[in-house]
Amino acid sequence: MSSTVSANVDGKTATKLKMVASLENRSVSNAVSSAITVFVGLPKGVRDFLLELNAENDQDTINRLGREMMAAAARVRLEKATTDLACEHRFGGPGHVSSEIDILEEATILSREAARGK
Repeated sequence: MSSTVSANVDGKTATKLKMVASLENRSVSNAVSSAITVFVGLPKGVRDFLLELNAENDQDTINRLGREMMAAAARVRLEKATTDLACEHRFGGPGHVSSEIDILEEATILSREAARGK
């Protein structure tokens, strides 16, 4: 079941929102919905800290935190992809030990497939 909510934001925030929605080829409503979903899913301490940084207009810290969050997200994605590959048993059984060359060759194949869009 969905519900409609409304929010009042200042002009600067509204302009940023419209720009983000446009860059991501999304409707403003969809961008707002996603933002609310993410925000309410965060722990209270994180929400409070983000609001504090915003109120202080501490853009340097916001940018640094954003970079650190992207790095953490990349690590989690890599760990998940590694686990998924291990579950596929593409690299042999428990008794099979791949050489460094085997691993590099497989990485090259995967990279080429990704570059071609497979």
